[in-house]
Amino acid sequence: MNGTGDAVPPRIDDAWLRTLSEQIADASGLLACFDYDGTLAPIVSDPDAAAISPAVREPLSRLADAPAVEVAVVSGRSLPDLRERVGIDGVRYVGNHGLEWDDGTGRTVLPAARASRPPLQRAVDALREELADIPGCFIEDKRLTATVHYRRTPSAHVPDVLDAVDRAAEASDALRITRGKAVRELRPVAAAGKGRAVERLRKRRPDDLPIFVGDDRTDEDGFRAVADDGYGVLVGRRADSAAAVRVPDVDGVARLLAALLTRCPTDRP
Repeated sequence: MNGTGDAVPPRIDDAWLRTLSEQIADASGLLACFDYDGTLAPIVSDPDAAAISPAVREPLSRLADAPAVEVAVVSGRSLPDLRERVGIDGVRYVGNHGLEWDDGTGRTVLPAARASRPPLQRAVDALREELADIPGCFIEDKRLTATVHYRRTPSAHVPDVLDAVDRAAEASDALRITRGKAVRELRPVAAAGKGRAVERLRKRRPDDLPIFVGDDRTDEDGFRAVADDGYGVLVGRRADSAAAVRVPDVDGVARLLAALLTRCPTDRP
């Protein structure tokens, strides 16, 4: 149900919503997965200031309360940070790109992520020393992953940041780099990622219609994880995406949530 290619995905329209209504009615329920930054919260220059949009919070909370719906927030943020920022009961929280989970009974961490902590710490220490004098650059140590932010770094210094991250990753075969909006992330070489997280969520509810809503390139594997029988929804405007449709911004996510509320079954069959 998703598409890939050079074209920008089409915007959600009434025809797509009618089709979605029919598919939700034929399914056992809905598995609704969302990224956080740029999806539930607007992108801001200071990641610590990224707050969930009030327009999103109310319908997201109501959707999480629907008996035939499971809502999950799948983010690159650490699990404690994510839970605190969203703060909605009944939501499944997946942090650090699927390396840590809260399944309702407490926090679990993939063993491979724990094993990669020492080389990650060495990389963080080296980057903090090397990038200390780069303006606008800072390193977010999330214990299981680390994010190097350069949104506020002058363009002349960005190549220095990227080169330093490349060298830090090359120093250990336990780490890899992923790219996001004005960030580089160091992650363990482990079987994780937003796509795998969505696949794990789907195994719990195999008869639900799955959707994944996200804005960044790190969300593309989440789109692909629902491609066969669900929908990826891109927030923003970008070509070469695996998403089937798009909304323009976080306010568009709020409108999508409102539409889902009117179309979701009130109980399981």
